[in-house]
Amino acid sequence: AFAILACSISSSVIPTDTPTPRPTIPPGATGILLRGHVTVNGMGLPGVKMYRNIAVYPAEVVAITDENGYYESEFFSIPGDEMISLEPKLEGYTFTPPYYYWRHYHGYVEYTWDFTAAPAP
Repeated sequence: AFAILACSISSSVIPTDTPTPRPTIPPGATGILLRGHVTVNGMGLPGVKMYRNIAVYPAEVVAITDENGYYESEFFSIPGDEMISLEPKLEGYTFTPPYYYWRHYHGYVEYTWDFTAAPAP
């Protein structure tokens, strides 16, 4: 069973320790941009692959965390109403939450999703 988790939705730039260039979004575009941090013991965890799933399509890596644990995807178009999930993966770690799962409606949205990692037992 899937759980729909609460999210932070932002239409402005979230300050981070990692400056990144702003993506170019076509006027009137519909889709999403994903960003956030992955931390372990309060420190950024580099090298975490962020997998995005849309409906029944195969998972796709949309970002990898940098040395500060920050990730940001490129803008990707979603023409309509879709179920989406974002899941972090790095061998030797588990994540809380294990993934975010939500329904994206028509329009442009920037989502900020943070994860906490722990060494796998």
